[in-house]
Amino acid sequence: MSRQLTVLASAGAALVALAACSPVAEPVEPSQSGEGNTTATARASTVEGVSVEEETDLFSYKFAYPAEVSAIPTLAREIESRADKIKLEMQSDARSDRTAAADGGFPFRQHSLSAEWKVVADLPDWLSLTNEFATYTGGAHGNYGVTSLVWDKPAGQTMEGVEMFTSPGALTEAVAETYCPALDRQRQQKNGMAPDPTGTFGQCPGVSELTIIPGSSNGRTFDRVGFYAGPYVAGSYAEGSYEVTLPVDAKIFAAVKPEFRDAFSSAR
Repeated sequence: MSRQLTVLASAGAALVALAACSPVAEPVEPSQSGEGNTTATARASTVEGVSVEEETDLFSYKFAYPAEVSAIPTLAREIESRADKIKLEMQSDARSDRTAAADGGFPFRQHSLSAEWKVVADLPDWLSLTNEFATYTGGAHGNYGVTSLVWDKPAGQTMEGVEMFTSPGALTEAVAETYCPALDRQRQQKNGMAPDPTGTFGQCPGVSELTIIPGSSNGRTFDRVGFYAGPYVAGSYAEGSYEVTLPVDAKIFAAVKPEFRDAFSSAR
């Protein structure tokens, strides 16, 4: 069955300054994945970033990152390399499931993977990003989450947000009196009752279970930190994810690795 593929690309001010027309996406061409039936692959690359979509009977794939990543070729290559690896794993799993479905005489359900990178903070020496991803592998429901990546501009290196701190344990201790009550307030708002400390999701998760996202309100330093808990971390799948953002206080600052403390400041 044919599926129509739409390439999403937006025109930014810089492009308008160069030409008074909308950006033109690259032509849609047949996929080289060899997955059978009608397949379409497209890649749109503009000053606003990159968007890739691919659709086959075996899988659906979407991947995008913004202009801030496009402007750093080394970073863009690293992100694309990570995406390519995950995509190959998804394709391999889908093929295996399709074979199992054929052997077992039951319908195969198309797998899917999407990943969209977004800017959290673009500072003079740092670029903080999140990757919002979603997957489906044929089960009752899909899964989703958020990962963090921080680009050290002078060093030309990446790290996860949590790697800017001395240890997950140190950060867990630093935010125990602020993160946990804030999380419980969100739980109560979603569920209409206070969480049961003895229940499956009644405890406060440690930082090692969370995605740590450095952010900024001043455009110069990291003065706040996001704590993201995906499905099944702080609540049931039906509850969804939880995200708490805290200002950098003295305790959080003390948990930052000495070599990164110049990048942080207390929120005012």
